[in-house]
Order: sequence, then C-alpha cells, then structure tokens
Amino acid sequence: MTNSRRDIFKFAGGAVAGALFTPAPWRLITDTALWSENWPGIPRPARGEIRAKFTNCALCPAGCAVRARCVGEQPVSLAGVHGGLCPFGLTGHHLPYHPARLKQGPIEEAKAAVRKRAPDGIAILDLNPGRTVSWTYRRAMASLQGLYLAPESQPVAYDLSAAKTVLSIGAPLLDGWGTPANVNAARQNFRLIQAEAVESRTAVLADEWIPLAPGTERAFAQEILGALQGERTSVVARELTADGSSFVLGDAPEIPEINRLLGAYGKIIVAPSEAPVPEPWKKSAAAITRLADVPDHSIGVLLIDESNAASYIPWHFIEPKLTGDNPLVVTFAATRGGYARHAQYALPIAVYPELTDDIAPAVDSIHPTFRISVPLVAPVVTPPAGLANPADFVGALAGVPASNALRERADAIHKSAEGAIVTYADGKETPVKDLTADAFWKSLNQGARWDRPPGLSSLVPAASRSTLRPAEPIESSADLPLIAIREPHNPALVSPLMTKLYQESGLRLAPNRVALNPDDARAAHVPNGARAVLQTRIGRCSVEVTVDPAVPPGAVQVGGSPGIQDVCGPAARVKVVPA
Repeated sequence: MTNSRRDIFKFAGGAVAGALFTPAPWRLITDTALWSENWPGIPRPARGEIRAKFTNCALCPAGCAVRARCVGEQPVSLAGVHGGLCPFGLTGHHLPYHPARLKQGPIEEAKAAVRKRAPDGIAILDLNPGRTVSWTYRRAMASLQGLYLAPESQPVAYDLSAAKTVLSIGAPLLDGWGTPANVNAARQNFRLIQAEAVESRTAVLADEWIPLAPGTERAFAQEILGALQGERTSVVARELTADGSSFVLGDAPEIPEINRLLGAYGKIIVAPSEAPVPEPWKKSAAAITRLADVPDHSIGVLLIDESNAASYIPWHFIEPKLTGDNPLVVTFAATRGGYARHAQYALPIAVYPELTDDIAPAVDSIHPTFRISVPLVAPVVTPPAGLANPADFVGALAGVPASNALRERADAIHKSAEGAIVTYADGKETPVKDLTADAFWKSLNQGARWDRPPGLSSLVPAASRSTLRPAEPIESSADLPLIAIREPHNPALVSPLMTKLYQESGLRLAPNRVALNPDDARAAHVPNGARAVLQTRIGRCSVEVTVDPAVPPGAVQVGGSPGIQDVCGPAARVKVVPA
C-alpha cells in the first residue's frame, strides 16, 4: 500500500493530538523543571535563625564596623555601624566564593625550600604593616638575622573634626582615604578644595574643584608654599590662612612645610600612636627597614605577605634587591594577579570575612585603637593543600609562636588599664579597668573596638624646609605623549557583582583599564572598549581602553592592577598603542 502526503499529515496530526492526552509530555516538562532546580550550581537559600553578628572590615585600614545579617551561620548582607560601608565592604561576604581565588598551593614544599635557603639572606615584605602579625614577622626576622621590610608608614594622623578648610591635592579624601564614618561625620564642618587634573568622585563632592594641568600637582604646591612665605600671591593660600584651622593633603614634598606654616601640627595633625604590645616583643623585634635602604643583590629568600595589602610596590623596585643566582620568592596571596607572577611559590590564604586578624590604625585615627576582624564564615579549604597561615608559616621558621599572638596583645592592652571597649550591638562604652582579661577578650571577639583617649597623642615635629627640592619641569617626550593619573587603590579581590560599577556604569575604572580623552584616543587609533598596550620607559602591559571626555587631553587615567603599577607610576610619561 502506498501512503499519500495526505495520509502522512493525518498520521502526524493524530499522533500529536493523541500525545496531548497522555501524561508523557507533561511528565517530561515537570521532570525538566525539577532537574533545573536541583543542578549542582543552583544556590541554596540558607535556613535557620536570623540574627546579627558584628565584626570589623579588614579590606582596608579604615576597619569599618560591620553588622552582618546572618541566617544561621551564613551572612546574607553587610551594613556599616554608625556610618556607611564602601561598595567593597558591602559585598565583602561574597569574597570567599570568588572564582578567581587561589585555593591550593604546595605549603610544605615551600616551607622546606625556605628553610634550606634561609642562610642565603632572608627577608619578609609586609604590605599591611601595623598589625599584630607584623610584630610576629619582626620577631622572626630578628631570630633569623633577616630583614623586615614594609612600605613607608604614614608619619602622621589627621583629626578632620578640628579642620575648617581642607585643601586636597589629588588625595581621594571622600573616596576611601580614611574611615568613612569619621569623614562623613566631619564633612559638614569643613570646606573642601580639591585640586587635581580629573574631576574625581572627591572633586564632584568638594565645595570647589581646581582643575590642574596633568602632572603639575607639585608646581601647585610650590605656589601655595611660596605665597605662605610671602614670595608670591595666591587666592587659595589666602583662603587657607583665613580661619586658622586649615591643612593640606597630598604627596608633594612641600606639603609638610605648608602645614607647618599653617599651624596644623598639634592641632589637626598629630603623631599616630600604637596600641600597647607586650614588652618582650619590643626587645626581640627587628627594626623596620625601607626597601630603598637594602643593598642590591642581598636577599636570597623573599617572603611577601599580600593579605589585604594596603599598598603595592612595583616589581622593578624589588627585583634588584634579590640575588642574581636563583632567588627564592614565596608570596601569601588570595589571587595569582599580584606577586604570584614572579614567585616560585604562591600560597593561598584566608580572605575577609573568614580571616582572623587585627587591623592597622587608619590615617584619621588620632589615638590608639585595636580591632579584630572576626570571621563570619568558615575558611574555604580545598584538600589536600588547604590554606596557609602567614604568621604560623613565618613564626615556625624561627621558632616564634604566633597562634596566640592576638590574645597576648589583648592582654597587654588590658594590663595597661587605659581606654574603653566599645560594643557595636548597643554602642556602650565600658572602661577597660572594669573588665576582666577574659571579658575584654570576649568583647573583642564579638566585634567590639578598643580606643584610648585622644589626649594621649603626641605632637608631630615640623618638617625642615631644607629637605625640600625645587619642582622639576615635566619631561617633554614626543614618543611618550601622555601623563598617567592613578585611580585610588582598590582591594585585590572584589565581588563579581561589583562589575556593575566597573563595566555597565563606568563609575570606576576596572584594574586593567585605562581612560583616554576622545581626541587622544583618536590620535592613538584605539576605539572605546579596544584592547591596547600601555607603554612606558620601564615596560609595557596589556590594557582595555575606555574613552571618557572627563579625562583632560594629554592624560591617561590608569587602573590599579599590579601589571599597570609595575610599569607605570603617577605622573609617568606613557603612550597607548593598539594591541
């Protein structure tokens, strides 16, 4: 029998109609829905008691107080206590699950290699100095006859509440410079003048923005200094001297002398004080050594602690200090994006908020303080390697116990019987002398903060004018036509949800991006979103380009990735070429 086309269509139509009256298609749809809800990657909402935990954010030295809303043991949202958190802090509970996180490394192999090579000259670079673990490093290096290296510490602290006028020359005062709660509380009492080339977030919120030509920040500071010395005139200098409570922020070497002439020392600017430490630590600690003072080719083993690094030292400053004959570099890091590119061993570490550590004083902390970042989640450990504890690793090399260092520091503070403990849950201040050592330690581990009265801060000696150098003219270079402007420093790990700020909105530059004025982008033949190469006299690195008319002609705004910082410092001459 032959089937016509009509027969075939009648059969297909009947089959479809019959299938609709059977459970098969409906069962298939139901099963598919159930399977899609139970795939391994589907997030599971936490279930349990809803309660609040308190800690201190360890992503930067601001150390903001944090209230975590938790379901059971799982934090689901973070908020600031007595002040807001920055966007990085609000999403900090995402970081333990970051896909780019370093999760395993040869810890025991690295330890054996360091022990073997330590006699070649060992040093540790602490990129977040001022913590209790920093004292462990110093004690270990003293025992091993090694070097404790740290970036130059902030020599002063600032009391914003005592200021009436602030001149910021490129400092991100309202964008991560200090503790947001302190800055926001003092902001309504002072007039802010922001002087810089790009209208930054701080410039937008300032009372006055003074646009500077790229690279002329130091010349501007020289002008202010000359006016205060009576050698020239300046409208800004007259405004600074009008109310008697002014100071200047920035990196120019003239600024300490400007602040001395303004009378800011002892009134707004004071010497930072450290929380008490056990006396035996002071007697057995190595001195703090600047990297620039280390002889070239003298370090055979370099350990680098990148945990919550507050700064980054470009590799071309570090490399000459290493021995030329196969130096050993070990880094404790959360990702492979930093010094892990140059290290033989990159060892994974705990990250906030699974990290137990204290927080160094912020730049606007005018009196001693002690805060512990209390873990909100259990460390994410990947067997068999697990996570490295930098303090235990370094302490074990020298036989210096590190596991109980925080408690020993807390006991030393309690023994001083000074200051008070502030509990975030109720805002209550309790004098230390009214607490037992155990109660004091318990409060710290519940997210409390210890403060000592500001009246005990010492004055800062004025800078000598003889240390100032005349401003050097900006180098003119036809082959490197642009001047680099740096974005504020961001944490090494940022929640993936923060890409909304970096990509869709463009409110911040991603670490590997640069921003060009449209005219400079056309001259370089790089359209918006294009891959390009950033080239300096030191080297070159790959970047992505954002075309932004807010960037002044002749400048390039650069992100803060280690690759960019390795080849490009602020005010460096650069060029951008197509990749």
